[in-house]
Amino acid sequence: MSDKPNLVADLTPLPKNPPVPGRRVYVETYGCQMNTYDSQVIVGKLEAVGFAKVDDHHDADLVLLNTCSVRDQAEHRVISRVGELRTMHEKAGKAPVVMGVCGCMAERMRDDLMKQKHRVDLIIGVDSYDQLPDLALAQIDGPEATPEMAVGHDTEIHHVAPIEAYPTNNSHLVTIHKGCDYKCTYCIVPYTRGPQSEKRPGIILDEIRRIVDKGGEEVTLLGQNVTAYKWEDQLDFAGLLEQVAKLDGLKRIRFLTGHPCDMHEHLMDLIGQESTICPWLHIPAQSGSDRVLRRMKRYYKRDEYLHMVEYARKVIPDVTFSGDFIVGFPGETDADFQETLTFLHEVRNDAIFSFRYSERPGVPAVKMGDDVTLEVKKARLAELMAVQEGIWTSIADAQIGQEWLGVVEQPARKPEGHWRLRTANNRKIIVPLDQAQPGAELRVKITGWQNTAFLGKVLG
Repeated sequence: MSDKPNLVADLTPLPKNPPVPGRRVYVETYGCQMNTYDSQVIVGKLEAVGFAKVDDHHDADLVLLNTCSVRDQAEHRVISRVGELRTMHEKAGKAPVVMGVCGCMAERMRDDLMKQKHRVDLIIGVDSYDQLPDLALAQIDGPEATPEMAVGHDTEIHHVAPIEAYPTNNSHLVTIHKGCDYKCTYCIVPYTRGPQSEKRPGIILDEIRRIVDKGGEEVTLLGQNVTAYKWEDQLDFAGLLEQVAKLDGLKRIRFLTGHPCDMHEHLMDLIGQESTICPWLHIPAQSGSDRVLRRMKRYYKRDEYLHMVEYARKVIPDVTFSGDFIVGFPGETDADFQETLTFLHEVRNDAIFSFRYSERPGVPAVKMGDDVTLEVKKARLAELMAVQEGIWTSIADAQIGQEWLGVVEQPARKPEGHWRLRTANNRKIIVPLDQAQPGAELRVKITGWQNTAFLGKVLG
């Protein structure tokens, strides 16, 4: 396997300077788990030059919004949030804060962010986080400084988050590649994240080893299309997953998001054979209509997706599925939508993430015209969610009385005195516990369910 040093990803811990008064950073994260990982990278780079992370934006001298551009609504929310934060600081009598927009919106909107009503001081793209500390310090030390921008894609750069970063849902996030080459006609990601570029296998394995050395027992491998990972025609995602599964001390491996075209039988065989690989597959389908899938440029047909589900259920014990769906894509007819509803009944996802089609500037679908009315989109989305609710009800009812092994994650938001656990196949369980240790494995009997979580009691 090649050791070609074509990826910049330094695992050596950076020396941390003591926090300096006036150098405090607050970060808000929007969007996917990739952004959560990137926010950990951002904080790590700033801490290395003396910044202290704070949990209240009022205490910060640097406020960063790490953003998502998948939907128009997400961008409007961030723009509004910039103004909201500026106003709150002013009303609190605070000195003007240095405000930065990072991530996908920085890449897509660039100069437009400079023209907003409320000032943005820093615009930092997804491959430019190494430049952030110097640019942020210049803004803090020079109040009259002009806004700074660092954007543009560099396939040679792959960041590694600090190993000490607190894991999300008790699972450390680890990116294995970035960008996407599929270029679905509706999707902005290839333009905001760039072409697909792999993190070197050795860097991935070293990062996970260090997580385990620090006491970590679970990782979630991340990528825009994580199953598309391919290192120099020598190692596909199944090969990488097999190497990760062999690491001593690692108890559980999750991954997302997968693409149906990359769910090969040898990958599903491996998942079924390796006890450390969790039997949960989040594989967006987007539609159940072949005609719509062609227009979306998804590269698979309905029956091929259903074959993948059928095969996975044969070879992966206790496998569960979740997925994404878009309603109201250009040209989607009532007949197309009905095919999606019947598709839902055949797949039987535990959960779906469903959205009305949102036109994104510059993507190929713009040329098709947004010809499905908002009223129809809303009606279809409501019907889709109702059908899924019925499917989930029948799935959940069938689980009552079963005994599962769950991993403690964190205290439940409600009711008080309860904790949230998660199974290997990604089912949440709420149990009454006075105290618990995150990461502990507990045997639970399922007594009921509410919304998307099961209710249970700890055995023994």
